[in-house]
Amino acid sequence: MAFGSFTHTVSAIKVLLLSAVLMSASIATAAESLHAEKTGSPSIDPGLPLTMGERLTYSIEWNPPWYLLFLPKMHAADAELQITEDGEFKGRKAYRIVFKAQSSGILASFSGMTIDDEFIFLSEPDTFCTFSVSKKIREGKRKRQIDVEYLRETKQLHILELDESVTPAKIKKDTLKEDIPPCVQDPLSALYFLRGIPLRKDSVHTSVIGHDDVVKEVKSKVLKLDTVITSEGKLPAWKIDTVALLGGLFKKGGQFKIWLSADERQIPLQFEVKVNIGRVTGKIKSIDQ
Repeated sequence: MAFGSFTHTVSAIKVLLLSAVLMSASIATAAESLHAEKTGSPSIDPGLPLTMGERLTYSIEWNPPWYLLFLPKMHAADAELQITEDGEFKGRKAYRIVFKAQSSGILASFSGMTIDDEFIFLSEPDTFCTFSVSKKIREGKRKRQIDVEYLRETKQLHILELDESVTPAKIKKDTLKEDIPPCVQDPLSALYFLRGIPLRKDSVHTSVIGHDDVVKEVKSKVLKLDTVITSEGKLPAWKIDTVALLGGLFKKGGQFKIWLSADERQIPLQFEVKVNIGRVTGKIKSIDQ
């Protein structure tokens, strides 16, 4: 392979790290009712519990494509996901979902780039319709602050993106998007909503997912009851298949699978993203309350 192609691949990996990690908590699905009743809000089956304060940590690995046989499987990043009920949005109670991703291991050294990102999502209790998203992105020299607010009353969203790599910070985007559905779920809120829905083999769901100023319907299907190997041993899990939503490498779609534990908590135990530069796998390291 030419050196130029190799360099391009390394550059693409940098983009892949955060996107793939974020996918682990995302496109799985919300509910059929969200697709059928866009004028209303979905609701969670109260019989399925969600533990507030739960913190999940993941180890992320990158498997190179076949044409990079000289490269071994590499540890790429660590990720942390936590939900609490102490959030507030304009005087209204909100769930606060915090996602952190940090590059680490061989791939971070290999690519010469560090990632240290923190995303905060505020969601409406019970429905998990998103109020707002705040992203602090630190990826090498790229420093961004992105804030998204869903304006339900006017069916708009407002996005403000600042380039903080310069002083003073430069506005990259400050726009309103019209005709937004009354209930849009960011990828992580969609995950928590999904965990409140009983799953079964062959069920197909449609979600309305928002990522920055992109809002899309995403379909997913429960393939089968599978087994995932964890530090606690082999655990039964629902294997779910869907497509990638996020931008960058995934703007043309990509294969995405996620495994949710087959118990009342339906914890995301593992995910896999397959694109043209290989495969990224995330596996759970710990579950803390």
